[in-house]
Amino acid sequence: MDRKTFLELLEKHRNGTASEEERQFLDVYYRLFEKDRDVLRQLSEDDRGRLKERIKRGIDGQIAQNKPLRQFKPYWYYAAAAAVILSLFIFLYKPASLEQNHIITQQDSIVPGKNTATLVLESGKEITLSDLHKGIVIGDLIKYDDGQVVSPAIAGQMLTLKTPRGGQYELTLPDGTRVWLNAGSSLRYPVHFGKEERRVFLEGEAYFDVAKVMSRDQNGLSHKVPFRVQAGAQIVDVLGTQFNISAYTDDHKTLTTLIEGSVNVLVNDKTDGNEIKYHVLKPGQQSVLKGQDLMISTVDVRQFTAWKYGKFVFEQEPLENILKMLARWYDVEIIYQGDASSVTFTGSVGRYEHISEILDKISYTQAVRFEIEGRRVKVM
Repeated sequence: MDRKTFLELLEKHRNGTASEEERQFLDVYYRLFEKDRDVLRQLSEDDRGRLKERIKRGIDGQIAQNKPLRQFKPYWYYAAAAAVILSLFIFLYKPASLEQNHIITQQDSIVPGKNTATLVLESGKEITLSDLHKGIVIGDLIKYDDGQVVSPAIAGQMLTLKTPRGGQYELTLPDGTRVWLNAGSSLRYPVHFGKEERRVFLEGEAYFDVAKVMSRDQNGLSHKVPFRVQAGAQIVDVLGTQFNISAYTDDHKTLTTLIEGSVNVLVNDKTDGNEIKYHVLKPGQQSVLKGQDLMISTVDVRQFTAWKYGKFVFEQEPLENILKMLARWYDVEIIYQGDASSVTFTGSVGRYEHISEILDKISYTQAVRFEIEGRRVKVM
């Protein structure tokens, strides 16, 4: 609905010719401001104007384009649509004075995670990697991303890159595959890959951008060398693609989300040790492995890869899952003092915000409060 049509609707309302559906539309538009006036009165005049325009645009988006006004949907339809726009606006534009109401104690000492990791050699020697660099590159030498040498690379050696809670790091494997390792994770890999397969072992979460590699067999025939990620009982078999795997042990499930290309998801059958091929994922699909059960669904991949781009994206995410993510990234302990099992949250927040800012945004829209004491977050 453009501005001209909207003004015509107002004129019809004033002269008494508006239909019942049209009157309901306008009623919802203005009634929302009375419902939330305690919040709205604290907004500036400019913010209130932006809110009205956003609600109008949001409701317009719910109406099929180019349909006449007589095809408006019932009152509840617009109420729901407008309420969503209003809640999103308040989430994004709420006054700073409201941010103190839901966090009892704020501690600036809880800062976001950073680039930090430990490289463990096969001998057991540990090398603390510089937080001034984003990652390392594995080749004849182990180097930082700017070329500075970290350590010699010994042929046949297995290395392990470990990130602590509150850490992340990047890794370029000897075949050119790039890996982004999330907080509280580890990746074990060889200094050099063989000609038959490229296998790495993951605990925690990582994003993979796998390079395509060709090799020749004994007969001189060329073939692609598969790249395999083993995470617990699951193996992901790929040739060249981008995907994300989340396999934290305390989540009790393994999520594999495909961004582009294709992957084969295999599960190690504990009864006889055989690898059983379960499914080929397509872009936009995700497999969830719980025990021996594998479920496939179509998802918004942004929700599961946002961490790589410095964000948290939630879509009706249970609070318990959200707090696990925050605990790993901010290295805090979560203590539940009330029942928050029914609380979910939808929104996008930056990974480099203070934790109190994120918790306040959650508590502002949900019936839950938080208290921060040192590195503990109490949920009430």
